[in-house]
Amino acid sequence: MYHFDFISVGIDVGADFSWVSILTPDHNPVVKPFKIIHDDINSLGRAVLTIKKAEESNSMKARTFLESTGIYHFPLFCYLKESGFEVFVLNPLITDSNKNLGIRKVKNDKSDATRIAKTAYTHDPKVSLMPSDLVINLRSLVREYYNLVDAKTAYVNKLHKELRMVFPSYSKVLVLFQLLH
Repeated sequence: MYHFDFISVGIDVGADFSWVSILTPDHNPVVKPFKIIHDDINSLGRAVLTIKKAEESNSMKARTFLESTGIYHFPLFCYLKESGFEVFVLNPLITDSNKNLGIRKVKNDKSDATRIAKTAYTHDPKVSLMPSDLVINLRSLVREYYNLVDAKTAYVNKLHKELRMVFPSYSKVLVLFQLLH
């Protein structure tokens, strides 16, 4: 049996809000799971205060674990890190591997936050390192590039369909035009 000297904060991250669960090493909840609204500074402040109170009442530091969600976890990660907490990002494959341990298969944000918090108490949870700002910016640019390429393809396809309706033999004319030039 492993001895853990931290309380685990599991956060199930969504686009606009997240659910938080705080557990002691014996998997007892410190508080009921609660919701953080990402664009509400008061909600974020209450979450920080709740985590700090949990640290004080249990005489242990908190380790916060967020499930990677592409981009949605990043602002919350930074906010909690700047607030002085140890924050880690978990690969969803790791947390999903522990999802179906119970008899009932429960899927909701509160239970997911608790599952993430429990995952932290496994022997050696694999956590991701947050990439540098340059890597994050590069990923964003690559995503934008592919979005633009997809949009261009959609517009070209739409143009072809419209031309076929208005001028059914336009493709033959274009081929002749290309051969002449």
